[in-house]
Amino acid sequence: MKVSYPLRETADLKEIKESLKPFGGRCAKIVEGTLEYQIKEEQESAAYEALKDKGYID
Repeated sequence: MKVSYPLRETADLKEIKESLKPFGGRCAKIVEGTLEYQIKEEQESAAYEALKDKGYID
């Protein structure tokens, strides 16, 4: 499933990709201030919380 979230601030895409690896996230990119990536539906909420905890998204 493809998800997108507004980024809190400019972030290093390499760091974000590393954060998503444990959850199986892939194809991460930043488009006009929005983080977009693909992830399996069952991992989506865990990945969201991890990104939120690290301060990348609201």
